[in-house]
Amino acid sequence: MNDRQNSEALPPFLKASPLRLLETLSEQARIRLQYGPEFIGDLNAIAVGLTPRTCVYEEGAMRLYAYAPLTDKPGDGAGGAPLLLIYSLINRPYIFDLRPKRSLIEYFCQQGYTVYLLDWGDPTPEMGQASLGDLVTGTLRRCTRRIQRLHRQSRIPVLGYCMGATFASLYAAYRPQDIERLILLTPMLGHTPDGALQKISASQQLSPELMHGQLISGRQLKMFFNAVKPAGMIKKERDFWQNYDSDTFLEHFLPVEKWGNDTPDIPGKVFQELIQRVIRENQLRQGQMNLDGKALDMTAITCPVLAVAAQHDWIIPASALQVGATVFTQAEYTPYLLKGGHIGLVVGRSAATLWQDLRTFLQGQSVTSPVALPG
Repeated sequence: MNDRQNSEALPPFLKASPLRLLETLSEQARIRLQYGPEFIGDLNAIAVGLTPRTCVYEEGAMRLYAYAPLTDKPGDGAGGAPLLLIYSLINRPYIFDLRPKRSLIEYFCQQGYTVYLLDWGDPTPEMGQASLGDLVTGTLRRCTRRIQRLHRQSRIPVLGYCMGATFASLYAAYRPQDIERLILLTPMLGHTPDGALQKISASQQLSPELMHGQLISGRQLKMFFNAVKPAGMIKKERDFWQNYDSDTFLEHFLPVEKWGNDTPDIPGKVFQELIQRVIRENQLRQGQMNLDGKALDMTAITCPVLAVAAQHDWIIPASALQVGATVFTQAEYTPYLLKGGHIGLVVGRSAATLWQDLRTFLQGQSVTSPVALPG
């Protein structure tokens, strides 16, 4: 066998520079000893969330950040109109602002919006006692009121992602007069027959005594999801070692890798309430829900609602769009399905299409699902 044949027979990760390979092996050993065996990137060395911002409100660990418009052209964009983004309690909200040109926040700022991001932060031990009502009718109400006062307008558009979409939906039922338009990315609105989260919650009995008053380890929850979908971990390792010598690949891979492993602890009571009341008991689909003595009426939501799902999302399945149709019965409801997965929705190949359609929706125009909706 000649040298060329020997080279072609080598695994991809052995074909690169021997020095680069040795450096990468050494760096990976350090990272995994420091952070854990599931880590590839160094959390402290990967820059994310680079769009300029200021904090306009805070309470406890929570921060409400404002991102100013990045255009001053007369008549361009939205003229500084507000847009509130609400993310999940799992992982960090900088998935909205991952890297320049891969940032939903940067895009909307370039369109002339003033973007507000609710960052839940790192919960303190006492946050383990927080209820779903504390977050929705308390913290979220105060953040919305701050934006209303800053812009001197009573109704604002809200975008929620994953668990944040649930919070946004609950708030819209609590204060429908505050919401101009509602965008829900991968919304968790009720039980579906498919989807990992739904299947797990249906089969696992979470003890309220265990969950209430405590913080759930974010890393342990992440490891649990990794165990549910081990093929994803194997693919991630394979992709990295096949491309570790490509700077272009690493520029896209490492920020997402950082985000996937950057997992804060989660208030146990809130998490238990969401699983029990939203998924198991289907309270949103029943139309009525009570949060700490405050009645929520889903039929009071009459603003336009855009619900977005990813075709290959194994966490919140595409069937969530059908659930949304049974929840928002009095709203102008638009289901929207596109290719990709749970995260690719905002940073993957289909993201640019979605961003443009979100802007179109916010401007009051209709949008069409790029992928045929399930029957």
